[in-house]
Amino acid sequence: MSADGSELPTLVYEYLNRSTDPLASAAGDDRSSWVHPSVSVDERGDDLVERLLAAERRPGEVFEAVLNPSPETVTPAFIADTAVQYDDVVGFAAPSSQLYDDLFYAVYEAMAETGAVLTTKYPRHEVYGRLSAMDPLVIDSTPGAEADGGVDIATSDAGSVRCGDLTSLGVAAERATMRLATDDRPGTFAIATMMQLLAHHDARTLDKFLHELVGQWRNQGVGGLVHLPPTTDVDGADRFGAAHLDYVIEMRTGDGQIEARVSGKQDVAPTWQVVGSAPCPDSEASVRLVDRQLSGTADEGGGESTSE
Repeated sequence: MSADGSELPTLVYEYLNRSTDPLASAAGDDRSSWVHPSVSVDERGDDLVERLLAAERRPGEVFEAVLNPSPETVTPAFIADTAVQYDDVVGFAAPSSQLYDDLFYAVYEAMAETGAVLTTKYPRHEVYGRLSAMDPLVIDSTPGAEADGGVDIATSDAGSVRCGDLTSLGVAAERATMRLATDDRPGTFAIATMMQLLAHHDARTLDKFLHELVGQWRNQGVGGLVHLPPTTDVDGADRFGAAHLDYVIEMRTGDGQIEARVSGKQDVAPTWQVVGSAPCPDSEASVRLVDRQLSGTADEGGGESTSE
């Protein structure tokens, strides 16, 4: 059976000033590990802990929101439920925040075997860290990318790339697409994120740019995952870029959990569901996963799964 409501992934807030235990969270039992060493826990511990727990409801500079279990744990089941394929050209509509960036990369890693990433926000070494199992080609257009060695070796003939220069981005993206097309493994191209590019270009110009990239992907049998703005309206138009894509995965926060739905995919109902929950019953393309647990294990014999 699928996980019940009490086991579904929830949002927790991690205290950013953890000195001794970087994995401790605001909901953890060993609360002394995430109190700054300059504070005497013996003298002020009870009062400090209560104030920090109260501050948990207002994440900001002190706390960051994370999904527990992690996006890497729960996302593969969602991708299987909704039958996302490596060669689909998919939009990922969500805010460009730490939480949803984590989900974006988890979705990408779950749907892709190999690929290329055009990154406008995180430098190349961070993308490699997030996708260590894939070793993707990376086109780094973040500020200071030239000091980090420029673009990936696969696209180095294009020279340096910047968000404000669509020509250099287009040349690098085309080279990366051709590399994916000649690889023995199926390739998927990711853009993270379009919101950063929209800060440098008007929506109409960027829409044409995306149209060209998607056309190249389709011609070469390459899939795509594009991090889109979360709203349905950019400069008075419909959802930005959706006309070029096969369908869109929308993400939102609801009641301390992450909810998702798929819009525009044939035989998949556009129903909001908690990421990590059972598939929607009216989605014909959903995969039946028996005894699925959040650990990602399942009992193929149909019995109850056990975990240690």
